[in-house]
Parts: sequence; C-alpha cells; structure tokens
Amino acid sequence: MIKNNIIFVGHMGSGKTSIGKNLAKSLNIEFIDTDNEIEKMSGMTINNFFLKNGEKEFRYFEEKTILDILNKKSSTVIALGGGSFQNRTLRSFILEKNISIWLKCSLSILVNRLKNVRKRPLLNNTDIKNTILILDKERRDNYEKANIEYDVSKKQKKNINEELVKIITKINEN
Repeated sequence: MIKNNIIFVGHMGSGKTSIGKNLAKSLNIEFIDTDNEIEKMSGMTINNFFLKNGEKEFRYFEEKTILDILNKKSSTVIALGGGSFQNRTLRSFILEKNISIWLKCSLSILVNRLKNVRKRPLLNNTDIKNTILILDKERRDNYEKANIEYDVSKKQKKNINEELVKIITKINEN
C-alpha cells in the first residue's frame, strides 16, 4: 500500500497526466489531474477561465482546489498543472506531506509536443519556443525542489512506468 500522495510537477507537455494515469493503474490507486478537477469545479475550461477571469483569479481558484484535493486524498497519484508548483503554499504543503516528482523534459521535446496544441492559455498567440524558454527560466528553480527529479526526455512510456514503480516502491518501503 502506498502511504503518501505521489505528485507530478513539471512543464505542460512533460507527460504528467499520461505518466500519472499509467503509474496509478500499475499501483492500483486513484489518479487525479488537477486541471480536470479545476474544470469540473469551475464549470469551464481552463482556457475559458483564463479568458473570463484572468490568470490571477485562476491561480487563486487553482490553489483552493488543489489544497482541497490534498487535504482529502492520500495514496493517490496527482498531476498538477504546469504553474501550480510556483505557488509557495502549495509547494510547501506538497513537499512536507507528499512525494513530489519533477518530470524533467528537454525544452526541444516540449516545443515539439506543444507546437500544435491550442488549449493551453499561456501558449495562445505566442512564439511557443520563446514562451517555453521563459516559463522554464521562471519555474525551473521550483521544479528542482521536488523530492525526485526524473528525466523523461528520451524514454518510452513503458520504461518510465517500470522505473517509477521501482522508485515509489523503494521509497514506500522506507
């Protein structure tokens, strides 16, 4: 039995949701994507939330929703939105009571994965490569604070899942 929540942090496009779903299935525990929960709770897509209310209001709603999830759940795999770990309150709570894993991914791979995506509000009407570089500069220091740094850049999903199961099992035994 997994004792703590396993929280994936990292840039959009790093694989937090797909890797998280696979890991949760392998560990036979629940998976939650916080972006999906925010959309359910707000009744609108994140893109529309940004357009209607702005980023500041989104970040407030995001913090409230994630803290609610973290206070109610244990033994759950949770994928955070790319900017969530920037929030000092969330980051402190996550680092204190959960296992956080930074899914590190090369910027060139992220740009390639995100070049045709239209549902990411921070990428709308921007030079994606430049935006990813700026976001990396802003967020890297906080991502590096995660309990585990795991580079997914050139790995197959199957291998990622097997390696993460081993890492989590080892942590859980201690």
